[in-house]
Amino acid sequence: MFNNNHSVQVIANGLQSLTQTELSELDAIITPRAAVLLAKAFGPEIGELLGPLLTNDDPKAKAEAEQQLRQMMRDPRYWRDRDPQVLNAVSEGFKQLYPEGATSAV
Repeated sequence: MFNNNHSVQVIANGLQSLTQTELSELDAIITPRAAVLLAKAFGPEIGELLGPLLTNDDPKAKAEAEQQLRQMMRDPRYWRDRDPQVLNAVSEGFKQLYPEGATSAV
């Protein structure tokens, strides 16, 4: 047998060793259902570790974030002036919402 507390600590340490890109990839594949199953298998502490990976999974929050990005795209600094800061903010926002690359803003 294994010690659940030790296993959770090993997972926590492993998550801290990932880069932002790797965490984004993991975020894209950890669904709420997967988190429930992992918590069932390894204990409720794992749910706390996976919580940040589920923040983008709320459809309402994701829709609101996309709406804000599209509003930024209507700003003349985006479409007329092509302001690098606004372009970058929109591009990075879409990358966070859709890490799998399904949508491109620019």
